Amino acid sequence: MRWGIAGHGDVVSRRVLPALRALGQDPVFLYGRDTKRTATAAEQWGITASSSDPLDLLTDTDAVYVATPVARHVPLAAAALDAGLPVLIEKPLAGSLRPGGSALATERACAGVAYYRRLAPIVREIRRELTGWSPERVELRFRCAFNPGPGHPMRWRTDWTVSGGGVLADAGSHRLDLLLMLFGPPVEVSARLDRRFAGGAERVATVELVWATGVRAHCSVEWRDGPPVDVLSFHGGGRSLVLNQLDSGELRATGPGGVRRILRPPDANPHLPLVADFVTAVADERPPVCPVAEAVLVDDVIVAANRSDALGGAPVRPWPP
Repeated sequence: MRWGIAGHGDVVSRRVLPALRALGQDPVFLYGRDTKRTATAAEQWGITASSSDPLDLLTDTDAVYVATPVARHVPLAAAALDAGLPVLIEKPLAGSLRPGGSALATERACAGVAYYRRLAPIVREIRRELTGWSPERVELRFRCAFNPGPGHPMRWRTDWTVSGGGVLADAGSHRLDLLLMLFGPPVEVSARLDRRFAGGAERVATVELVWATGVRAHCSVEWRDGPPVDVLSFHGGGRSLVLNQLDSGELRATGPGGVRRILRPPDANPHLPLVADFVTAVADERPPVCPVAEAVLVDDVIVAANRSDALGGAPVRPWPP
């Protein structure tokens, strides 16, 4: 397919373009709001056409990849779908911004969101391990340093109106998506969001999720100095699963039979299986690995977390009972 790409940040250069080209896809157009910077990036990456007019994304292209700041995700994706083009959108879909992804509900063309960890081999192993076992509690901890100054290309992430939130919408959305994929939508969300940038995006988020089955998840995600942390673990009934580094591909399973080490390394470019799945989904006229309707649920949890924080951390229901 001939692809129009919206946005020219790090994820496009490091992951999206290499994945497209490795799969024999053809990136033919680059869109960005700054004409000169977009043209420079297009020339550097060997893309023949570029402009600052989003309508050009829809001309002589077969599919669109949206990798702009979050505030532009839904408008650009909606325009592509209105033109009958399949669209793959970076995460989060809309974060806590409204109108959200529900505006993209359509059967006119394939639409997916880039929650690529759903395709990680170790995540498939976790799903197998959870078959017939419902853990009592889940622990999710993430920490990395992030404090961009003025002029930094990632500074937009600190502005809530552009990013749709802080660390919870950014790094947290991937991890929330995994929990919703494994356990379904929670019935209750409690959260505290703290240490906000001047633009309103939080640096620290603590979120508690409760499911109707009784499963409870404690999630701590932080942009803070200190050793990086990225742990996902499941506990209950004398068993545990611990993924000490989310992208390490190494799972430790503990139970009555002792300790097992399961190793399933991820793809060097996690966007490669993501794009491959999407291309196949378009050809087969089936939903991609993360359809828009499921990505909307992640946004709903982020919105609920903000509502809970405004209520001093009181529990709220993301959806009507």
